[in-house]
Amino acid sequence: KNLSTRFSRKNDDYNQFFKMYNVRLDRMSKYLLDAIKKKWGDKYPICKLYKLAEEDEDICVVIGTLFKDQKLKPSVLKQLAESNQLMPQPITNRFTDESDVLYLEDELQRFQLEGILNKELLVTGITCALLGRNKGDGKFEVIDYTFADYRPQIERPLMNSNVYVVLLSGLDLSHLEKSSLSIRLLVNWLSGYLGDINEVCTADITRVVIAGNSVKTSSDDEQMKFTMIVHSSQKSDVVDAIKILDAFLLELCQVIDVDLMPGRNDPSNYVLPQKGLHHCLFPQSKLYKSFNRVTNPYECEINGIRLLGSSGEPISDILKFSEYAEPIDVLENCLKWNHIAPTAPDTLACFPFYDNDPFIIEDCPHVFFAGNQKKFATKLAKGAEGQVTRLICIPEFSSTFTAA
Repeated sequence: KNLSTRFSRKNDDYNQFFKMYNVRLDRMSKYLLDAIKKKWGDKYPICKLYKLAEEDEDICVVIGTLFKDQKLKPSVLKQLAESNQLMPQPITNRFTDESDVLYLEDELQRFQLEGILNKELLVTGITCALLGRNKGDGKFEVIDYTFADYRPQIERPLMNSNVYVVLLSGLDLSHLEKSSLSIRLLVNWLSGYLGDINEVCTADITRVVIAGNSVKTSSDDEQMKFTMIVHSSQKSDVVDAIKILDAFLLELCQVIDVDLMPGRNDPSNYVLPQKGLHHCLFPQSKLYKSFNRVTNPYECEINGIRLLGSSGEPISDILKFSEYAEPIDVLENCLKWNHIAPTAPDTLACFPFYDNDPFIIEDCPHVFFAGNQKKFATKLAKGAEGQVTRLICIPEFSSTFTAA
């Protein structure tokens, strides 16, 4: 069952991004109020940021959205300066620095944060509740904090037999020479020609989810560069890769249901949420009802098990602007922050929603995944109210020859 309707835009009316932050804070506030009550009860008053100077409270709770001021954060103006040789910019995979400063802001006010918050593990866009005191001069000292935390989880159904879902990403079919043999083995295995492997019966595999970058992945020789303006040209290798993808899907759809998500390097819209790849790209496989063109991010329910995930763009973006060592830790914290893509729209391009934030997690999933990661990783994340979620980092198939 496809549950991704909130990721399908009904119209293309563009607005300013500040409305999205206001909507996010408004919707997350009710979750944060519940978290405040669970952690601190009614011991401390809850104050608005713009009233802190007026309120005569020694210690209080404030609710807002984090903003991380980073001097290394790329911007269009910096790129223009670099292109005109006015100020060369360092090439780096991470944009963190000791001079980074955290702020908390709401609809009207912003305060600089001091205290126990670990700025290395936080990014812009996270909503939170902070316990502390107003130090004056626009500064707030944090002595404790809480996030919205895990949402309630639907009860996991009891299974009478094994049910498997295969997760793939990063097929990179524009460079088929790297993985043609592995892809052939994968198709043969899913078709049942190779028998059972690692005690997994292929008859128990009910679905394949392909989490983006099927056409191509980012080139190894491509210079690391951030841009908010994207110019892409359709090359012959991309057209050929689409034909190969269609043939690959045709074989799979004859034996199993397939959900195809777009990725950053696939021929879909650049900003999140990405629409499903156009049906005209798949003249052969589109004839099968087992072929499903889905959005990125994607949420579905299979035999009562709730799956939620993306092609990996939100996780990769958070890694750039924080000091997390492993993407699996970012996945776990996204559940605590109750948001799939907190850095959107600051450093992750997304549609400027004005009445809704579809990236807010409404129900805690049973499986939470991210595609196109460097290596496979998995762990169980557990919430305070008994929520249990399987976290999965899906590796790029073209470089690891691994499916999850």
